[in-house]
Amino acid sequence: MRLLLLFLSEPLPGQVKSRLTHDLGPERAEVIYRAMVRLLLIQLSGLEQCRIRFCYTPDDASDALRLWLLTEVMEVPEIQLDPETMDFHPQGEGDLEDRLSRAAERAFEEGYRKVAIISSDCIELSCRWIHAAFAQLAERHEVVVGPTTTGGHHLLAMQRYLPALLRQISWSGTNAFQATIQNAIQEGITLYQLPPLPEIGTENDYHQALSGPMGRRLRKAIETFDP
Repeated sequence: MRLLLLFLSEPLPGQVKSRLTHDLGPERAEVIYRAMVRLLLIQLSGLEQCRIRFCYTPDDASDALRLWLLTEVMEVPEIQLDPETMDFHPQGEGDLEDRLSRAAERAFEEGYRKVAIISSDCIELSCRWIHAAFAQLAERHEVVVGPTTTGGHHLLAMQRYLPALLRQISWSGTNAFQATIQNAIQEGITLYQLPPLPEIGTENDYHQALSGPMGRRLRKAIETFDP
């Protein structure tokens, strides 16, 4: 049994993409966020033998998240995902370390053998990367980590609950990936590293994405939300 945990926020102006909100304004940042999530769902089409769990915040946004995401899945032809393979869970209280750890622990308690964690920050992440991570877990590695080009993570996968791997990491900083590597070394955890991918966090990241391989599709998605 395999599970993909996708961490998301309710798409409200001023509540998503804080750095883009500062640079471009809350309404524009919300539009970009919605477009990024749509592209990620398209990219995840083709995911095999894996359930998707949307881990959302705030905790009272269940109805809003279900309406948003299930509407995307049902009405956007390019999204080829089965709603029957999806479920929704609140992230709960605490900092990101607490929420990630709790979500992973729950997944393994439910009997999942391989668990991957992603966010919506990297629109180049696709089902092929998820499959690659699970394949490496099937070999000799306990953990698979995908770094971003700015020092964060685009993916974290494991085949058993490893809370020590997630401790004392500044998740929004530029050393998050290296801190994960150090935790793995200290705990004797075998780790496989995927190639880096860019994320969209700042205005500069956004403009680079527009000129990158997903740029045309990102523009098209944005236009549907902000014609």
